Amino acid sequence: MNPLLKNYIPLAKGIARGFGRNCEVVLHDVSDLEHSIILIENGHITGRKVGAPMTDLGLYFLTSDLFHDTDYVANYRTESKDGKKLKSTTIFIRDENKKIVGFLCINFNLEPLMNVSREIDEFCNVTNNLNSIENILKEEREESFSDSLDELMERLFSKAQQKIGKEINKMQKEDKIEMVRYLQKHGIFLVKDAIDRLADKLNVSRFTIYNYLAEIKSENDSGGKIL
Repeated sequence: MNPLLKNYIPLAKGIARGFGRNCEVVLHDVSDLEHSIILIENGHITGRKVGAPMTDLGLYFLTSDLFHDTDYVANYRTESKDGKKLKSTTIFIRDENKKIVGFLCINFNLEPLMNVSREIDEFCNVTNNLNSIENILKEEREESFSDSLDELMERLFSKAQQKIGKEINKMQKEDKIEMVRYLQKHGIFLVKDAIDRLADKLNVSRFTIYNYLAEIKSENDSGGKIL
């Protein structure tokens, strides 16, 4: 082993310990390219052991003119033999003459993080997997935060009237049925006395509202309009 490389052993071990089992750290001695690995931590990531040879990229670093003054090449994508996606960094270890005597290589296994990323993307996706719900909600994107039931009913009634587009005194029976249909869809009849309040708003009797609801139910039962 080149004596300069001994100084990097604690560094290599510390990096591996600090970043955990998904971080492989390799120390290469270029004096023996056939058995260049003199230290490897978390070798299960690439399946290599001490005594394994230099990589093809390492050989390229040694022979290419592009790396004469390079100290490191960081964050490039590699892949293990079994297909794991890795983020790799190679640090060039040089002697006093700037000659490369070794490499300190860090190979981080991205697979667990990529799986987490996919899980997060899936969890955060509120459109692609919920298209049917999105279609239902596309006209109802505003949620009303009311202080009272009276205020809530006023808002729903106003929205229903806007949907019809007419003043109450200009509405025909069909318009009023559409008003009732809209309000039923939005659950207004779950509110106590809603029928009486709506009857007053529409200037009809409570029995007329019941008749409208019966007509709507009949339409639904016969395959008509869907609420």
